[in-house]
Amino acid sequence: MPAPSPFNTAKTRVGTSFRRFSSLLLGLFFLVVLSILTAPRTVHADTDSDRELLELYYEPHDLTVTSATRSPRPLSRSAENITVISADEIEALNAHTLADVLEKIPGVQVAYNTAPGAAAGFEFAGATTRHIQVLIDGVPLNDQLDNFALVGGVPVQIIERIEIVKSPVSSAWSSALGGVVNIVTKEPSQHGPFTGSASFSGGENGTRDARGEFSGTIDRFGYYLSGGNLQSNGFRPFSATENNNLYAKLRWNLSDGGSVRLTVNYLKTAPQEAIVLDLISSRLTNRQLQSTLALDYALTDRLTFNAMLKGTRLDYNRFVTLLATGEPYLPRTVANDEKTVGGATTLTWRQGLHTLTGGVEFDHGSSEFIKAGVKTIDVTNDKYSFFLNDTIAWERFTLTPAVRYELTSHAGDHFSPSLGATLSLTDKTLLRFYTASGYSMPLLNPDYASQERGWTLQAGIESSEIPYLWLKGTWFRNTVDRITAYEYNTDTWEEIRLSERHVREGVEVQAKTASLFNSWFTAGYVFTDAKNRRTGDEIPGVARHTWDLGLHYDDRTFRGAVTGHFRWWNNPGGGGQYKDFIWDLNAGWRFYQGRNAEAELFVTGHNLFDGKQYPLEPYVNPDRWFEGGLRIKW
Repeated sequence: MPAPSPFNTAKTRVGTSFRRFSSLLLGLFFLVVLSILTAPRTVHADTDSDRELLELYYEPHDLTVTSATRSPRPLSRSAENITVISADEIEALNAHTLADVLEKIPGVQVAYNTAPGAAAGFEFAGATTRHIQVLIDGVPLNDQLDNFALVGGVPVQIIERIEIVKSPVSSAWSSALGGVVNIVTKEPSQHGPFTGSASFSGGENGTRDARGEFSGTIDRFGYYLSGGNLQSNGFRPFSATENNNLYAKLRWNLSDGGSVRLTVNYLKTAPQEAIVLDLISSRLTNRQLQSTLALDYALTDRLTFNAMLKGTRLDYNRFVTLLATGEPYLPRTVANDEKTVGGATTLTWRQGLHTLTGGVEFDHGSSEFIKAGVKTIDVTNDKYSFFLNDTIAWERFTLTPAVRYELTSHAGDHFSPSLGATLSLTDKTLLRFYTASGYSMPLLNPDYASQERGWTLQAGIESSEIPYLWLKGTWFRNTVDRITAYEYNTDTWEEIRLSERHVREGVEVQAKTASLFNSWFTAGYVFTDAKNRRTGDEIPGVARHTWDLGLHYDDRTFRGAVTGHFRWWNNPGGGGQYKDFIWDLNAGWRFYQGRNAEAELFVTGHNLFDGKQYPLEPYVNPDRWFEGGLRIKW
């Protein structure tokens, strides 16, 4: 399986560089030039209808999310720190995979993204990949052995929206100590029996991305089908990738308002990488098949019922060779075969001030792990869960208590409560408070078999009181206990296993301007102070400062964005470099817009100023490169 995240294995680097500031100045100059070029001759604000749409977006009273409670709830009444990314926003980024999208989110750090489709690790608010649950249609993408999700293998064309919760939500999703990335897939189109889209892009170093999707509704039957192939020769030796994906969603609408839904999701990821100073080559093949069968039914006007059966099969193989000889490096030759089956039932009751959601869930998982030809792990885990939460909405105030109790055959029982509150001070200002206890399920990998637990406290404010400006700020304090660590006894050179406590505290600030001249600015900054309570030292490898800046333009014919992100990885000793902003340019021209079809040419320039932004030497980010393509919809 993927090695545990190395973000926390290096030492601290202190210092700044003129190169970082020079790249920032160049990027800001580029933003200013683009805004001048796109500005019309006369200064005017957008129409009233555009402003109303903007206000709906910035004050999303009608936008609902499901990631925090497993039932629809207005985002304006959600106490958790949630970011929602829509399909339109993903399309404007010309992204290939989920990793490309996460990289643009304030406070999210993505590493190992050395080529399109590469195996990428990610963190936010100091929470590591192993603590974050990635869900597709309510089914975890994370493996059981290391709780690692290959976000570089998830195609973006199947995504309707992504809900990112940067706080523990174990009360809803079990092993979610660091948060959740919930992928809501596209529904069958209601616009006719046959709609769809196709796109192809090509770029430097043999980068190609071909994808297509078909969707429609015939009487009560709806379907959505998608498939694609992504490949690249990579941007350094031994960094080639190839991903294939197929997805299907079939829906049958019942005569009395319910529906039956079947989904099948197949992902194959095959990246290559050179590690340990280019002495070792690693070839990975990861095949994952997920499927769900669900029933949604309204028992009464106030009571709805949902039942779902789910299953996952994962086949993982990593073959490592010595580059000098081509001979197998047997200690790193590993394979893992995992199977998971389960189901869940949920009832949602709405009465007066309350929206009460409760349910039960069962999962049976097994993992067979082979290392150097020898089976070293052969385990199973049965999990029984009971969860209950309530959304109590009274005028401008909302209270959201939740609790989950879980029994497992592998690691005993787990209890997770949470409590959130929101208060609308005015129509344009919202206060949030959230506290929760979360846990990370003990991994089936015996090297990390302890149950990590933690608490979070969060408080935030969201406001658009300042004309043409939306602001959101969040303070957070996250503690995690029982973290497994190792150190060597210098006298006996024996490895000693330790249990540590980590504390991560910081602030997150985001801002957006209203659209002016069809253009708007975005900005985000996150500061994280991470400490090891056992030693009192700062935790290396946790990004202390992150910046995200962007200028966006869209007049329905031309659209584009210049985005820049900076991560101070705080990770010396691993040969990493992170002194520069990474600036990207995305542009599109809708050269045909008919009644039922449209076509768009698009181009992307990556890392325009050849910035260096990587935490470890083996995972050098690509220098400047370009790609472009054609997108057709009908």
